Amino acid sequence: MVTRSVGILIGLTMALQAEPYTLGQGIQVNDMVNIGSYFSTEFLAKKGQDTASVEDVAVMAYGDINPMLSYMAELESVGFYSKNISTGIETGNQTFHIERLYGDLWLADAYNIRFGKQITPIGYWNKEPINVLRDTTSNPLYTTLLFPRFLTGIDINGYIPGVEGARYHLFGQKNHDFDDEYINIPNTHFFGLSVEKELSTEWSAGGSFGEYTTKLTDQRTRFVQANAKYDDAVWQVMGEALMAKSEYATTEDSSALSGYIQGMYRYTPEHAFVTRAEYFDDHHTKYKDTIGIVGYSYRPLYPVSLKGEYQWHSLNAESCFLFSFSVLF
Repeated sequence: MVTRSVGILIGLTMALQAEPYTLGQGIQVNDMVNIGSYFSTEFLAKKGQDTASVEDVAVMAYGDINPMLSYMAELESVGFYSKNISTGIETGNQTFHIERLYGDLWLADAYNIRFGKQITPIGYWNKEPINVLRDTTSNPLYTTLLFPRFLTGIDINGYIPGVEGARYHLFGQKNHDFDDEYINIPNTHFFGLSVEKELSTEWSAGGSFGEYTTKLTDQRTRFVQANAKYDDAVWQVMGEALMAKSEYATTEDSSALSGYIQGMYRYTPEHAFVTRAEYFDDHHTKYKDTIGIVGYSYRPLYPVSLKGEYQWHSLNAESCFLFSFSVLF
């Protein structure tokens, strides 16, 4: 069933082809419509739990309506199919939900507007939501637990006048999420500012701050985030950290701190070794973990990614092997 469903999606995409197709670049139907898709499979080997899954299947449409207006629409099914190898139990959900649906209004280098459901423009990791584009299969915890990954609202962005190589994002949401199936922190109040500066051809750095209020518990959280990256095409070192302070109506205020540093060595364009050290401590939930990751990435072509990693957790029950195969069409 899984193979047939993926094949149907790919077949429908290929059937719309109007120009010669290049893997990873989508299919241009006409001047305003391009079609793309991707999928990701995973194998998790964990204490008492070995699972094989088709984790993500997605289709996308994007294009330029005119020189000032473009759009992006993405439908995704997360947890498409999973099988517990030990028990033989199969689960899955082939329902597709709207992960992204936004428009871009291009006005000037210093002032543009993105409106709709979009990725929150914070740091490096959160802006790469697709497995095939990342260097490890797993995400740092802080990107999924400490701030909303998606924003249903407006992002005003552009280059800062008079500051070479510096960009800003001023974003906000004062409404319910649009299709909140994959929203990690449901909210109706979310505002923030992100800034990033290219320091040289190899170095960049930036930071963010903001606040949000959760929809169900009325928890108010303010956060400050920082990030830096060095990349010379052979070595890459990047790190991000976030500190948050939360206020609750019925319990005492609490704080959370999380961050990671990751190094990667590309010994050929196709092969790379990756290591990551990560720390997470949320005083409210009493969840505290230190994580070490050693991984390997192989890209026979850039849109095709095979990755494997071992995760060591201070919470012993969480340690595991994780492998993935993903393709961007």
